[in-house]
Amino acid sequence: MKTFCRLLLLLIFSMENSGVFAGAFPAAPGTVSIKHQEMNKEISPWSVFGPAKDFKGSPISLIGRSGLFHTRSPRKNWIALLPNGEISFAMRIKTIMEADTSIRIQALTFKGDESGLYIAQILKYKKAQGLNVRVIVDAVSNQNYQTKKMYFDLQQHGILVEGYEILGLEWLNEISMGSSDPLARTVDLNKRFHEKMWIVDGDTDHGIAIVGGLNIGNEYFRIDFSNPSRYWRDQDVIVRGTVVKDIVAAFDRNYQYFQCLKKRRGIADADRYWDLTQKSLDGLGNLDMTKELFNAFGKLKLGYETDAYLKQRVAYMSELPFQPIYRPARCRFFQNRPRFEESYIAQAYLKLIQDAKKEILIANAYFVATAPMIKAIKDAARRCVRVVIITNSLETNDLPDITIVGRSHYEELLEVNGEAAVKRCPDGTAGVQIWEWQGRKAGTVERRQGTMHSKYAIFDGAVSLVGSFNLDPRSERLNSETVIICESKPLAKQLTDFFQKSDLSFSKRITMEAAKAYKAPSGTAYRLRKQFGKLLEDYF
Repeated sequence: MKTFCRLLLLLIFSMENSGVFAGAFPAAPGTVSIKHQEMNKEISPWSVFGPAKDFKGSPISLIGRSGLFHTRSPRKNWIALLPNGEISFAMRIKTIMEADTSIRIQALTFKGDESGLYIAQILKYKKAQGLNVRVIVDAVSNQNYQTKKMYFDLQQHGILVEGYEILGLEWLNEISMGSSDPLARTVDLNKRFHEKMWIVDGDTDHGIAIVGGLNIGNEYFRIDFSNPSRYWRDQDVIVRGTVVKDIVAAFDRNYQYFQCLKKRRGIADADRYWDLTQKSLDGLGNLDMTKELFNAFGKLKLGYETDAYLKQRVAYMSELPFQPIYRPARCRFFQNRPRFEESYIAQAYLKLIQDAKKEILIANAYFVATAPMIKAIKDAARRCVRVVIITNSLETNDLPDITIVGRSHYEELLEVNGEAAVKRCPDGTAGVQIWEWQGRKAGTVERRQGTMHSKYAIFDGAVSLVGSFNLDPRSERLNSETVIICESKPLAKQLTDFFQKSDLSFSKRITMEAAKAYKAPSGTAYRLRKQFGKLLEDYF
């Protein structure tokens, strides 16, 4: 089995890098045609689309740069913005309902709430139609009893949920077996699977994928607008073309990793216990005294606690009309895998900041700037680049201690505005601005939205980045992450409009005085939280 797993993963790596996934794709419905001169401009001035040799790969010789995907041509790739969680939910439902071969879903959390249960029901239906349906979740982040019951139901209907194990046996996959094989090495408890991928018919020439910041749950899809704290701001995009094959490969890498990890464990293989459970249930279903526990299809009946109003909202929102406008774009999909010590996304971010000449707009939920990021941002300001950052406030962050720690870097970032190099910039707009998301518009008291969970950025109105990557040490070094980076001025303009006209209007600009107060707080409770948080900063 060890040899099989190694050969399988190496085959995936070789296919990714040989261009076997770069076949011709028909134009997507609703696409905007690409100008002839733009079609012929195959060399981008942005180094993030450059050759593999310009990136540092895994220090593991077997892996190297094999995890880095190719840049995909604007002739064969199209991308559209999904403006909010409601539309992302509607498009997710539409895509899986129209799926005809396969469905692949990965998220940090896939909750057993009204929206999650609605999706799970469709997945069971599509599996019964004969589709290949696969799900990956993070083992540590989905401990809710009803959520685990939903995973059990998916599995008894033939949908394997990697990251979930029967009887709470997820911990078996976290135990180190002392293997020197990097393809089967366990990920320690602090390194989690944070990627978000929603892929439909990915093995065909009409494959489609949704990527971005959204997990699966009511707050991400904004099901309950009457509860602002569970009505979040987030950002997804939907893509077609050859880049979908890269997203498929990223998903399959993770799926095969889980499979190989378990198969090598002998009696500790958690799948063995699922097989035993399934056989036991099959036997119980044939007994008169227990038949009432099973449905007509021989599956264990399961009940869930749900809210009738939210179920109605989910059904209504699943049919929201939306026609995505696909734009041709040069795309590159990036994946970080901490088990292989990859850092492609952090490298890509730094390349984009270093290449920017006019403007950088960043919306990021959890902003704890690392030393290289601080240097890159300040250097950009010295080149007369306008840098605007939106992140959560203490009141809106679902993880408020991250805001407290992140604020300790505000002064260092803002002090560049006082340097002569920035003051000499001609139009007076250069420098660094930091804004905190308030969940309400300026001049109003009532909060209308909860946490800003977005992770996107725009560079010089030309290149956009959207994905799961937070600008903090955890995303940089601990979590597996994914982003898509696209060169398309129409897409960048649309995302810029959201940033400037919507997201900024719900935010408050941080002054230098406030930044200094955050770094040296006077309140005892705040100061203690900051000191404790700084001890754990590398894990935020």
